[in-house]
Amino acid sequence: MAVPHSPLLLLLLLHLCFSTLFHGRTFSLVIPLTKDSVTNQYLATVYHGSPIKPVHLAVDLGGQFLWMACGGSSSSRPIPSRSIQCIAATGGGRSGPVRGACDVIAANPFGYLEGKAILVEDTVAVRSLDRSTAAVIVALHSCVPRFLLQGLAKSAKGILGLGRNQISFPAQIATELGSHRRFSICLSSTNGVVFPDSGSQDSVYGSEISSSLTYTPILTKKIDASQSPEYFINVKAIKVDGNRLDLNKSLLDLDGGGGGGTRLSTVVPYTVLESSIFNSLTAAFRAAAAAMNMKEVAPLAPFEACFESENMEMTATGPKVPEIELILQSEMVGWKINGRNSMVKVNDEAFCLGFVDGGLKPRNAVVLGGYQMEDIVLDFDMGTSMLGFSSSLLQRKRSCSEFSPENLLKRTG
Repeated sequence: MAVPHSPLLLLLLLHLCFSTLFHGRTFSLVIPLTKDSVTNQYLATVYHGSPIKPVHLAVDLGGQFLWMACGGSSSSRPIPSRSIQCIAATGGGRSGPVRGACDVIAANPFGYLEGKAILVEDTVAVRSLDRSTAAVIVALHSCVPRFLLQGLAKSAKGILGLGRNQISFPAQIATELGSHRRFSICLSSTNGVVFPDSGSQDSVYGSEISSSLTYTPILTKKIDASQSPEYFINVKAIKVDGNRLDLNKSLLDLDGGGGGGTRLSTVVPYTVLESSIFNSLTAAFRAAAAAMNMKEVAPLAPFEACFESENMEMTATGPKVPEIELILQSEMVGWKINGRNSMVKVNDEAFCLGFVDGGLKPRNAVVLGGYQMEDIVLDFDMGTSMLGFSSSLLQRKRSCSEFSPENLLKRTG
């Protein structure tokens, strides 16, 4: 089949293809994820540009938008400054000269870098579970200088932002579909998934899992006059083996001044806690572990509490250790963290408590990291500002890796 040479004609044909594919919306989109063993980053695969080809992007749950290194696509079109798209991308702030391209600031949280980028429009395709062809959209993203790739996994060419704003990738898909702004993510130590439109969760996860999700409000944090694209939840207390930690409750409150609250992040590999919270959690865990006759061994950075693995009892949900629970809007709503998500195997002889000391004045008191979210279904409903979360899928002898496109196609085919 001949490929159109005109970028504008190609974009038009792809957009028509996308509209035809989504007539009736009877199937699911899926973005496969893999976990990079060197960096612990979760890498998404989408298809981009002309000629269209797969591209790996590091997932930033609270990222504002999709960005990738410039070059390699003949269909990329700069977005003019002062346009509606530019205003959406910049929050009405800096946008470039009147007749120039739209300037944005792109951030790489993995490398602690940021730089000036150009907002562009180009082809982005996402796999469909029910069709052999990919679903195509014309997506806004930013074209960045290559130095911003520093700190990313070797194969990553940019970042896939899933944040709470108008131009994050799930928001753009929802706009194209005319659907509710909602997506789900299921992280794994191997192969995970993002479902950009999670309205058909029963058909993907099964009714047993999707009907068991517990929901908690997603809190809104203001940065100047804008809403933060990151996801915050209302953790009111923390328990270890049912015993509530004695904490400075003001640290758990999300306030406009910063420094408090609980944020969810795929950027940090392990949960980071403000020092006083970390010390309280670690002390309580050590005491409960001693009561279970767990033998403590020398720590291994970045962890501080490590235990001999030889006599640990192994269960379906990992090593049997003291249970950690985040208490949310009420005592009846808790996010339980069992051995699979609390203990990190650092060598053949030891497991370490997978929480890290974030210092006395971190940006947020609690940052729930990727490891603590693995093998749990997370449903982000941006329209209603609610987060649904499952218990560990391992309790059902399931895992997030089974929702890879290949496994789902085998199940439905």
